[in-house]
Amino acid sequence: MNLEGKTCGVCNKGKLRAFQDEVVPGVYVDAFKCSEYGHVSYSKEVMKHVENLYKQSSEERHIVKVGSSIAVPIPAAIVRLLNLRASEKVFITTQDNKIIIKPSPA
Repeated sequence: MNLEGKTCGVCNKGKLRAFQDEVVPGVYVDAFKCSEYGHVSYSKEVMKHVENLYKQSSEERHIVKVGSSIAVPIPAAIVRLLNLRASEKVFITTQDNKIIIKPSPA
């Protein structure tokens, strides 16, 4: 399915333009980026492929409500790998429509 030139389904403002998205290091797929806000969209076929790649290289988690905020539990293997501790500060930002969490420098 070609989404080139169609209206972004997220913001309903920008037009979608084709580009190659690096979904995991070294793996590029056909994707479409919103000209207004940079949202990234994939065809259904590519999305199935991307989901399979993510399942192979990551763990799926559900967003949970904590008070008036939301949270995503970090898998124990990542906690051990990065030596994270409860109540430790982290820095959270977004980049290319992804959430980036970085541990606070020691």
